[in-house]
Amino acid sequence: MQHKILKYVLIIVIALGGLSADFFSKKWALNHLRNAPQVTAINGILDFGFAKNTGMVFGILNNKMNSSSKNFLVITRIIILIALTVFIAMSLKRTLVYLSPFLLFWAGAIGNIIDPFLYGFVVDFIHIRLFNLLNWPFFFNLADAYVTIGIGLMLINEFFLKKPSSDTQNSIKSKTVTLNL
Repeated sequence: MQHKILKYVLIIVIALGGLSADFFSKKWALNHLRNAPQVTAINGILDFGFAKNTGMVFGILNNKMNSSSKNFLVITRIIILIALTVFIAMSLKRTLVYLSPFLLFWAGAIGNIIDPFLYGFVVDFIHIRLFNLLNWPFFFNLADAYVTIGIGLMLINEFFLKKPSSDTQNSIKSKTVTLNL
């Protein structure tokens, strides 16, 4: 019973903690970076600046969408969020390892749905570059990072933590039965 309660507490912490961190980090960016020059946090690696994103994740199609495209994007995000919420609710009996990517998607989706209603755009403020190896052309935010991390966790779950297929389990069971006879 305690294990189940801890699992639900962790689900709430991941979802609402992620959403809160995204919301307050964007508020910080609005208050401290909006009319300021870009700030280097880690030389050659991480900068903070301010970007109004009227496009999609990581600034893709920023300032290139008309109002009907923006409305379509918001409606699509809301439909995905509803479907994701239903999926999570129906999957609560699954392990936290299985649910974690979806919880991150949920926190990221809500984070980027709220902004256009509050500000008319999504607040992006993180810029990554790895010295001369990579200079990511876009700013992004924690919600974008959650989606990316969720995809990474999903791939790890699928390729490295996947349980044996039912055929393998049936084969193991039949060998066990054969050995026990």
